[in-house]
Amino acid sequence: MLRKFVTALWALMVAAIAAVIMLIPFVPAVGTMIADFTEFMADNLPFASIAALILGLSLWVFFAQFRSAKPQMPSSVVLQAEGGEVRIALAAIDTLVRQAANQIKGVREVKPSFFRCQEGLGVHLRTTVSTEESIPNLTSLLQQKVTEHVHKIAGITLQEIKVLVENVAVGIGSRIELR
Repeated sequence: MLRKFVTALWALMVAAIAAVIMLIPFVPAVGTMIADFTEFMADNLPFASIAALILGLSLWVFFAQFRSAKPQMPSSVVLQAEGGEVRIALAAIDTLVRQAANQIKGVREVKPSFFRCQEGLGVHLRTTVSTEESIPNLTSLLQQKVTEHVHKIAGITLQEIKVLVENVAVGIGSRIELR
């Protein structure tokens, strides 16, 4: 938001300066006003600080244009079918990921988030597991089950699944599931 405001302000200042320069050949008084303004600026230090601020903003706007923006994630995945195009919302894929994770004993909670891969869709799984299971075996099984379930139901191959075990649930007992 700030970048857009500064860019708009900069564009207006450049337009105003261009308009004044354009008027110099047609309105003789403009040249005199510029000369008077230059004399006035030579004696005022506060205006030099304002000019420094404008220079700083100009450099910021210039370099901000070259910063790469984070690519925005689409809200759906597009599949080409015989009858035409099929779109599956990421919310639906999120549900499928959670369904697959809920089938695995030892996975207490899973929070999927999606990202673009070079060749398709990837998913980050932030999860909480129980202390009863081996974490490497559990996460490997989680990756396998999620891949299979999403492909079986939606026809989408997840290119990469990254798992972060955020927490380990302490305590024995079965979890309560509502289905």
